[in-house]
Amino acid sequence: MSEYWRCAFIGEGTSDNRLAKVLERLLMSMRPGADVNLEPEPHEWNGKRPNNVEEKIKALAEEPYDLIFVHRDADNAGIEARIKECRKPGDDRVVPVIPVTMTEAWVLADLWSNEKEKETFRAWAAGKGLSRKVIEGLADPKRTLEEYLNRDRSSFMKATAFARKRSQLVEQIRIDGDVKHLEAWKRLEKELESALVRNRQHLGYE
Repeated sequence: MSEYWRCAFIGEGTSDNRLAKVLERLLMSMRPGADVNLEPEPHEWNGKRPNNVEEKIKALAEEPYDLIFVHRDADNAGIEARIKECRKPGDDRVVPVIPVTMTEAWVLADLWSNEKEKETFRAWAAGKGLSRKVIEGLADPKRTLEEYLNRDRSSFMKATAFARKRSQLVEQIRIDGDVKHLEAWKRLEKELESALVRNRQHLGYE
């Protein structure tokens, strides 16, 4: 019988739910052959949606999840503050997912090595003075992504069109792509490894 991991994903909004597929692939890469089910925003919240991350985590206290992935952009607060926020409820199943400074930074890193996009993206980035090493230092990676996607347009696409394209790119993030070189991604891997062992202690002896 294969391992079974039932997991939940709590995002900042529904636009981040596509990240659940990426996290699902990451978990499966760490537990080859395991049966993984990662549910984005799975809970009905008993008819009332919680107002913040802490309330959402507490609302899942009695739910039979093995892991709870909690996504928060670092923004100006910083990665450590966001991780502390995720841990505050004291739920050992929680895996903080904290891009620096926004999820779009992971998209930009993926574009850097994406076979279909890398030549175009790298040429555009070079013209902007951008390199992979500075991605996590960008104050507004969302704006950078928006500029790239509108590079051949006379005016920016509508917000709905950008959101749709962004969601597609988020879901396509490859766990073995250039995102793996980013410090926030490395931290995610460590947080997930720790959560796996906390959940099933025998994994620490493999």
